[in-house]
Amino acid sequence: MTAVLPTPDAGLVARFAAGDENALVALYREEYDSLLAAAAERLGHELAHYRGRVAHKAMLDSWHAHERFQNPVAFSAFLEEAVRQGADIQKRKHAALHHREGQTKHHVSVPSVDDAVKSLMDELHAPEADHAQAAEEARALQRAHAKEHVERVASKPRWLLYTAIALVVMVTIAAGQRLMEKASVESALDKALKGETAQTLTSGRGQRGALILRDDTKVRLGSDTRLIIPPSFATSQRTVQLEGTATFTVNPASSAAVVAPFAVRAGSLTITAKGTVFTVRNFAEDGAVTFEVTEGTVEARDRETGVVQTATAGQAMRYAGGAFSPLDGIARDVAMAWTRDSIVFDQAPLNTVVPELVRWFAMSAKLVDDAAGDRPVSMRIALSSSGEATKALTEAANLTISFGKDDRIEFSGAPAGVSKK
Repeated sequence: MTAVLPTPDAGLVARFAAGDENALVALYREEYDSLLAAAAERLGHELAHYRGRVAHKAMLDSWHAHERFQNPVAFSAFLEEAVRQGADIQKRKHAALHHREGQTKHHVSVPSVDDAVKSLMDELHAPEADHAQAAEEARALQRAHAKEHVERVASKPRWLLYTAIALVVMVTIAAGQRLMEKASVESALDKALKGETAQTLTSGRGQRGALILRDDTKVRLGSDTRLIIPPSFATSQRTVQLEGTATFTVNPASSAAVVAPFAVRAGSLTITAKGTVFTVRNFAEDGAVTFEVTEGTVEARDRETGVVQTATAGQAMRYAGGAFSPLDGIARDVAMAWTRDSIVFDQAPLNTVVPELVRWFAMSAKLVDDAAGDRPVSMRIALSSSGEATKALTEAANLTISFGKDDRIEFSGAPAGVSKK
């Protein structure tokens, strides 16, 4: 039997969404046993002792996203997804540990609700490390060592020659240091985005949502999208990772702007905002990353090759195969029409159109006629009615529909001579 989280009191969720930590504590106490049960079910018997960790992470993530919860159903749905993700992460970690250490087992105790609440609040109020100060101290130490080295060299015979050599070495070291610092920042960000403390915000199939990040950046999520936010966001950096599609409206007056420019990781690209509004699309099945600039300017850089492309307001770009190309006309509409509440297909194979309808309308549908998979489809559909979408597809591709198990819509090619309608 699948564990289902209880729907909490609406008033308590409203207080939680407003940032009331007392409501957080009350909700955690109320949901704790159910969270443990759901986590245990997802982890399985062998790893059920990790259920306390999964519950802790799910509740912490919900607090980081508290402003987005408009009702108890949304809160419960978020917790269920957070438990699912947390359990899957724990299983992957256990598999990797088992691979390295053989049959070694690491068991952890499941805390009581009182201990769990205390642990959550302790982590929530723990002072954040000052990464900027630590980096500055390291640089100061390196400068002091370099100065001491130069002074030693200058005191020896042929000091002019040695000083010249030292200066060349210092310049080389400084350049290398900048590269190393940049690589170190990227490496730290990689680790933060993959870590357990990273916050993941999702929209399911057929869902679109709006949220505000801690630096006051507004985000509009498309369907079937994941936005990953590292714990240091808006303190020492402002980079997020996108899997799916979203529009970002960056607040240039935000106090967090002094930390770093706002940037989005999409595949191997890092797209940095030098303006206000832009949209990014990064679905794995597209085989490309696309972005459109509405206001301001963005700079896109491939972290692996160093290739850079700048785009200004009104421009859109596609990045595939290590090269940028302009995205214009109907191709641009296909990639970005969702921002205008529709989706567009232009001579797209039917076997790619049906999964897109499933993504944007949360339809239970499948193409059961393999012979019709290559049939080209061109149409524009408003993101308002799955019924209208089904009707439009059957007419555009000359299909018939039937209903399979659990009322799943099954598309097939219409026999010759049969009207599209």
